Amino acid sequence: MTTGITVKDAMVPKVITALQSQTVQEGAEIMRKEDIGSIIICEGKNPIGIVTREDMVTKIVSKNMDASKIKLKDIMSRTLIMATPEEDLAVAARRMVQYGYERLPVIDMGKLIGIISDREIARVAPAAIEILRERLMIDEDDSPEDEHEDVTDGDCELCGSFSEELHSINDKWVCDNCKDEAEGL
Repeated sequence: MTTGITVKDAMVPKVITALQSQTVQEGAEIMRKEDIGSIIICEGKNPIGIVTREDMVTKIVSKNMDASKIKLKDIMSRTLIMATPEEDLAVAARRMVQYGYERLPVIDMGKLIGIISDREIARVAPAAIEILRERLMIDEDDSPEDEHEDVTDGDCELCGSFSEELHSINDKWVCDNCKDEAEGL
């Protein structure tokens, strides 16, 4: 189910970034000053990683390491799970839950243009819930009573691949390629 609210509508356009050559201490100072929980590490305008407050605690503080001597590149997560500005907020929220992240950088044509976090999603959640209620009421009025197949997006429960059109068949959310297999279960 989609909300009709795009990531662009809820994201924070001002993203605090740092260079991979900066120290963990410098990164922590930036995060404290800006009252944020993460820093996107960039090379020019291209995001190449992320460092979170949790990274600093688990990788440096808990090991009693000197934050002034360790570079952000040494502790950053290099695999960036991102959102796009035109993506539905529900899709981005599902991705955050799937990967256990509290925030996603928003990328447009390879450039960092914002960040979306669970805070922004919570801020717009009342509007999203109202939109979902309206859509459910419209869908109930438009759909035949004997039709039981819902369509949404996410990961197929049989093959695991992401699909923009999942179908509920025999209590499983499946992609078009796995519909026949699911019907046989």
